[in-house]
Amino acid sequence: METIDRAYQIMLWISTIILSLSAFSCLIRAIMGPRLTDRIVSINVICTKVVILIAILSCIFDKGGMLDIAIVYAMISFLAIVVLSKCYLLPHNANPNPDYNPETPRDYKREEPGQTGEVQK
Repeated sequence: METIDRAYQIMLWISTIILSLSAFSCLIRAIMGPRLTDRIVSINVICTKVVILIAILSCIFDKGGMLDIAIVYAMISFLAIVVLSKCYLLPHNANPNPDYNPETPRDYKREEPGQTGEVQK
């Protein structure tokens, strides 16, 4: 039984090291990313890996309170990514037609039910 616990601890530590290295590689991608979307996605991946790391560390140290921290961190990182996406990506895709004005009145009548033909001006 002791050897199974020891193997379990070694497996958790190895997974922690692998996740840390992959989060570091995502950090490099966030710094070097050619586009803004690459940076946002890599930051999202880093936040996800940090949540998993906190959960693994809670198993290693046998602290259940760390899982609450992981859940709160996941919610905060989700909201941060949504806000970043909204702030940075919306101005580029907000209105592809610069001449569009939603305040401009329409000069056509709607077709009444039962009528056929073109829309009258």
